[in-house]
Amino acid sequence: MKPTISKNVQKFKKTKSPVREIMDLANPQFFKQVGLDPKDVISFSGGWVNHEAPEELRDAYAGIIHNSERFHASGAYPPTLGMPECRKAIVDFEKHLYGQEMPLSVENIAIGCNSSQMTSNLMQIVLDPGDKLCLLDPSYSNYPSQTIALDGVEIVRFQVLDTENWQYVANERIDDFVKFLRAEKPKMLLLCAPDNPTSQVLSDAFMKAALETMTEINGFLVIDFAYKELVWQQTLPDYFSWGPTDNYVSIHSNSKWCRGLGRRLGWIEAPVEIVEAFEAIQSSTILCPDTLHQMAFVDYVTKSIAANSITPYIQQTAGLYKSAAERTVNAINTWLKLPCLVPQGGLYTIVKIDEESSEFVRRVMSKTGVIMVPGWGFGPSMQKAVRLSYGPLVHHPEKIDEAMQRVGSFWGK
Repeated sequence: MKPTISKNVQKFKKTKSPVREIMDLANPQFFKQVGLDPKDVISFSGGWVNHEAPEELRDAYAGIIHNSERFHASGAYPPTLGMPECRKAIVDFEKHLYGQEMPLSVENIAIGCNSSQMTSNLMQIVLDPGDKLCLLDPSYSNYPSQTIALDGVEIVRFQVLDTENWQYVANERIDDFVKFLRAEKPKMLLLCAPDNPTSQVLSDAFMKAALETMTEINGFLVIDFAYKELVWQQTLPDYFSWGPTDNYVSIHSNSKWCRGLGRRLGWIEAPVEIVEAFEAIQSSTILCPDTLHQMAFVDYVTKSIAANSITPYIQQTAGLYKSAAERTVNAINTWLKLPCLVPQGGLYTIVKIDEESSEFVRRVMSKTGVIMVPGWGFGPSMQKAVRLSYGPLVHHPEKIDEAMQRVGSFWGK
């Protein structure tokens, strides 16, 4: 008799997955099945960036690869929590960007393979059967699936999208949110700043209320800072400079700001007890984070801080995505005439379509060659909405206009 895989994974495989749907839609084989030439497809699907990585970072990798001794060293196991010099470089990086007074030390840093792994492991560390995980509605589509290995964890959502007027109203609903947290008493509140899929930036007042309430109910506020460096408001929120506390943890990634999507490296900033728990979890799972990426990060951060080149690079990069965001919103207004949110950072906008999102996305793609992401996976409030990512098109703004013109012409707008 053939052995079976676990019931949890069997259930997960049968569960409709927004990420798998995105990957299926973006598959060139699928393009051919519906009669499209892959060269004619314009994709707003993936949450990936397309700007150039820092030249100093390329030089850092080259310096390691072309030095036989250092390249040999890059093949060695690092400590489970990451190389000490890389943990220090992360502290230096954060303080350089967000203020030397930021309360952060090496003991608060655990490095992993990527932020998704760190998020999943953090859930394992924090959540017990019967605990609640609180998400906003809408929120990142992968968060719910990361609870797959956790028995008895309930997900509760607080709606922050006014679907009638198509406005993000989190900052106007702080009092209601505090009441919701006190009533539900989640063990973990997981937020993203800037947000995915809305690209909105939660206010200091919202975050302060969230942290105070989670402290009051003996839970954890966790902020996913995957897009932290892609914000274009002049004055950054105060919570960008928060250090970890007993009730506050933040998750970080190299994927977006330096275009390291495939050079996977993530870290958490957490109280020592959480960091020690990561050491226990990682020692029996990933064993250790990648050595080469850590070495290159250390070299890059050390040299670019000395040259004062990190901040200009990040400002220039954020400016590229701000321009792409403005181009996308203008194109939607011109050709689709549908409600959409104006991004405050990140890579996305969301559009109200007033019909089931998966069918809409497939129909538009098969007729126009334009790929969007169905909104259903981000929460109940986005059942009749789509997410558009301008990230892949940051250097091709003319394609943004072309895509919306195609969709508008097909749809009769």
